[in-house]
Amino acid sequence: MDARALRYFQAVVEFGSYSRASEYLRISQPAISRQVGQLERELGKALFVRSSLGATPTDAGHLLFERSQPILRQLEEAAAEIKSVAGGFGTMAMAIPPGVGYFLLPPLVKSYRQLFPNISLKIISGFSGYIHEALVRGRADVACLHGPLPQKGFKVIPLLEEEVFLVGKRGTLPSARSRISTTDLLRLPLILPSRSHTSRRILEERAFASEQTVNLMMEVDDTSLIRTLLRQGLGFSVLSQGAFQNELDGKELEFRPIRPRMSWPLAMMTASGRPRSEPLEALMGAIRATVRDLISSGDWSAKHLDT
Repeated sequence: MDARALRYFQAVVEFGSYSRASEYLRISQPAISRQVGQLERELGKALFVRSSLGATPTDAGHLLFERSQPILRQLEEAAAEIKSVAGGFGTMAMAIPPGVGYFLLPPLVKSYRQLFPNISLKIISGFSGYIHEALVRGRADVACLHGPLPQKGFKVIPLLEEEVFLVGKRGTLPSARSRISTTDLLRLPLILPSRSHTSRRILEERAFASEQTVNLMMEVDDTSLIRTLLRQGLGFSVLSQGAFQNELDGKELEFRPIRPRMSWPLAMMTASGRPRSEPLEALMGAIRATVRDLISSGDWSAKHLDT
């Protein structure tokens, strides 16, 4: 199976059409069609259903897309390692929640660029469920995510534990107490990510322990959209400080601590079975050092877990 054909195939899946994949790859559409056609003949299966709306993967197409991602990622890693040794350019892909990125990314990028000026960083952002999927499928070299569960073939390094808060539009939160009880929080109309994400799981575990249910008003798997809805006063959510700090500075949102204190752990996760390049080892070391420095300086209010 040709790696170039797999890259063309993946682009068609990601962009949903041959024409948009052609624009992105700067390759003629007939050339992409030939390569995908060769894959279909080699596999004996149709990979796409084509229509006026674009190209939709078949079941075989979905399977090939999932299986080929880590393969192509390993090829990219090998090329990056060779180029870095030769003084050229390479790429390290890091997956991280937006709230964590608010604190971690600026100093991390600065320190890492000093070590490897020719390595570019690709940042994948989202809730922990999405980040975990990116790591498992080979789209990320290393991930920082909340509350990862132990998984064969992956190494988990605890980093910190940070508090989470009830967040809503300024002027809409209960103001009688400095902290809001779990009981009162669970009565509010909440905007939360789906169950595959750690923040939702932790809140539902808290509700179960107190024999209550979560008053879920809306499921949204995008932090920026959640903040947009909160700014409009359409509900409340549970977020870490980094996820809403900009709106807090702009006086659009406000927060309340939760009683008992609610927090979630952050860990670094990477595949343990693959050889690690020098740039990847340096990136992991820089993540740990940056987390330690941010907590020691008080810039990130969290409990340090890394030993």
